[in-house]
Amino acid sequence: MSKGTSFKRVTVKEDAKTSLAEAGIFELSKLPDGTRIVALGYMYYPHHDRNLVETVLDYLRATKPGVVFLLGGVIDEDAFKAFGEDQDNYLHQYPETAEVQAAMAAGGFEDQVLKLGETCGKFIESIQEASGGMVIYIPSATHLSMSNEVRIMEWIQQSKRIRDSWAVNHQDASDLPSDPSIELPKSLELLFNLHNHPWIRVQPYNSGVLVNGKFLFKIGDFRRRSPGDTSYVDWEQDGFDGIIRSFDGKVSSSWMSRAEHTMPGLQLTFNEQHEVGFLWDRKRMGHLRDYDRRAPGFWTGVVVDGDIFGQSVPIIGGNDGRRSFVVDGVAYTEKDACCLTRGKEIPFGPRDLEKHEHEDPRRIPAPARLEDEGEGEGEDAES
Repeated sequence: MSKGTSFKRVTVKEDAKTSLAEAGIFELSKLPDGTRIVALGYMYYPHHDRNLVETVLDYLRATKPGVVFLLGGVIDEDAFKAFGEDQDNYLHQYPETAEVQAAMAAGGFEDQVLKLGETCGKFIESIQEASGGMVIYIPSATHLSMSNEVRIMEWIQQSKRIRDSWAVNHQDASDLPSDPSIELPKSLELLFNLHNHPWIRVQPYNSGVLVNGKFLFKIGDFRRRSPGDTSYVDWEQDGFDGIIRSFDGKVSSSWMSRAEHTMPGLQLTFNEQHEVGFLWDRKRMGHLRDYDRRAPGFWTGVVVDGDIFGQSVPIIGGNDGRRSFVVDGVAYTEKDACCLTRGKEIPFGPRDLEKHEHEDPRRIPAPARLEDEGEGEGEDAES
């Protein structure tokens, strides 16, 4: 039997999941009339769409919502995985973001993780500072094809255990990958340094928040083909007056009236379902499928007589390449056109080759081995 057809050892990693019932539905009651609520989701900092997020922050500064929900996908797990030694990538050709590079220069593995964690926390704090109100952050534990926050903690703790084991057994090595005497945080609230912030609450993964006993803010757990289908199924299952959910990559709003009974007269119940779009950088998140990249947007609403009146807000591009959204008749537009296609024009004809006669671009000097570093002697150091 050849190597290509022989059985190979395969390790299947469990994709951690949790239900809304297990994670919990927390209640936020008695929001006063006039309170504005905003829901954002799937920004994937530091790979977020910086122009769009800044434009949304302008909207928060102008309207000062009392509550901002962050419905999952706020931080990208791949930003932390950049600290691993197995991150050679021949598909995605762009440098790490400035935030990741600064964290990589912070020192050892623990310093890198804590630095980037603190930076992620400051990003969430910037949302609270723009709004001036409460921020309720629900981290995600969603589908395998999407990045989610629970895998940030899984990767950090697993990498820490592997590195600590190596460091303990190779104490004479010149480059110790970790410091076993340091224990890293095991919760996002501590990792992001948000535990002392009075206006930011970090909820359990994939939990929900019920506002005024009627409107459920949650992260979705499944997708459907058409806009509005997933939130409608959520409404069928959960039974609340309103559903505001993220994850599906679509921006949609729908309202329904249903006959509750007709005695002594017609009595109607009113329901609504909303789907929150994404705010990540499409040029950096190319590993997500087109199915995940339906439409950028967010949700906003106002409390009136105990109910919430709002809608999902799509973000669309204009003739000049800039993108805008409109809320209550006010337009918000990014300052410069951004996140368009990466491709450039290909001129017709032969390429203009800049060839160096004495250099072969296929031959790149290999990095020196550990025992040769700093010595500058031997054939390996010259190759």
